[in-house]
Amino acid sequence: MSLPRYPEYKDSDVVWLGEVPTHWTCTNLKWISKRYSGGTPDKARPEFWTDGTIPWLNSGAVNTPKIVEPSAYITKEAFENSSAKWIPAGALVMALAGQGKTKGMTAQVLFETTCNQSMAAIIPTSKIDARYLFWWLTQNYQNVRNMAGGDLRDGLNLELVGSIPCPLPTSDEQISIATFLDRETEKIDKLITEQEKLLTLLAEKRQATVSHAVTHGINPNAPMKNSGVTWLGEVPAHWRVLRVKYLVACRDGIQMGPFGGMLLDLLSDESGYKVYGQENTISGNFLLGNRWISEERFDELERYQLRAGDLVVTRKGSLGNARLISQLPYPGIADSDTIRIRIDENTILPELFALLLHECEYVANQIAATKRGAILSGLNSENIANLVVTCPPISEQRDLLNFLVARMEYFDNCAEQCNKGIALLKERRSALIVAAVTGKIDVRESPSSLRAAA
Repeated sequence: MSLPRYPEYKDSDVVWLGEVPTHWTCTNLKWISKRYSGGTPDKARPEFWTDGTIPWLNSGAVNTPKIVEPSAYITKEAFENSSAKWIPAGALVMALAGQGKTKGMTAQVLFETTCNQSMAAIIPTSKIDARYLFWWLTQNYQNVRNMAGGDLRDGLNLELVGSIPCPLPTSDEQISIATFLDRETEKIDKLITEQEKLLTLLAEKRQATVSHAVTHGINPNAPMKNSGVTWLGEVPAHWRVLRVKYLVACRDGIQMGPFGGMLLDLLSDESGYKVYGQENTISGNFLLGNRWISEERFDELERYQLRAGDLVVTRKGSLGNARLISQLPYPGIADSDTIRIRIDENTILPELFALLLHECEYVANQIAATKRGAILSGLNSENIANLVVTCPPISEQRDLLNFLVARMEYFDNCAEQCNKGIALLKERRSALIVAAVTGKIDVRESPSSLRAAA
């Protein structure tokens, strides 16, 4: 969509704004709105929160642009015994504080309600349209946050909110701009939603493709047999179903990292002998981290050594992430949050086994079942040793692996294109809002100006 610019511009003298059309003015929010915060009835009095009839909002309500339902209901007695105040339908609310990204977010309330003390109710005067103001505040979300320490925990207050600068087009222009943005962003949001649905479908198809291939093979005509495992069902008749402990190359093929007490003397200066852990396994980047041990200590902990071809699995925190080590930048050992698996390559290809651990749904389900008993203690060698996996003949594994790698690459490429599309749509959305609320484009003659005529 190509829209014209205004004929002439002037400097607004507002950092957030830059140049504006010459007939626009600028002011602060305190001159064009009424602002107040709410209150929270005593949480220690359950009767305030039981069978209430008065809508009430907490700070999390601003995570949706239009608030259509309350966070809770409070009683009339609760309202009268707190600093909660009524907010009219159509007003805006801004989070003054809150977890994560909540601070500074703005939403429009579509019903009469009350709110907590960590929110500012913003009731526009006749000088500014509520929807136009919503789009201006939304676009300046980060600027608003920066007024109170950016991403720090500092909270906004009503005085800061009142000092927010606001451009003032004519009333008709405000309505045209707001209507234009409501319409155009809705179209963009629908496209984003469609792309996100496609991403979900691609992920489901990817998982289904992997699961089918590692349980039924890639030959649709292969004879099948009962695997003997209820949740696994039938597998190709010439495949084996084995526990991981029968796939390892040696007695200590499944080895937990050393207990934390054995790693108390870590070095912060590079020694050439590294301690690898979760950040390496989850990311696949073994250059990360700065934990070192001496050569003498490395020799003492030789049984925990990692080498190319090993698999590492996270055993605490983010349980069950798996990674095949193709090469290591330094000799090193696994840490106490890691399990090393050294596979017998004559039984199963390490790359295929890594794929089973990292991608296969039935293996993930087994680990998930183990997690219920491993929240505090973590996975252990026995958990890993008793995982059940399918094992085709070694002569068939390369073809299966190549098929899976190709299919996963296809799905990953499709997902990458979807994500690029989503990123471009979001950039377009943001640029459109900036251009409209600052007067960089003139939307008065756009189809969306029909609202103004109505």
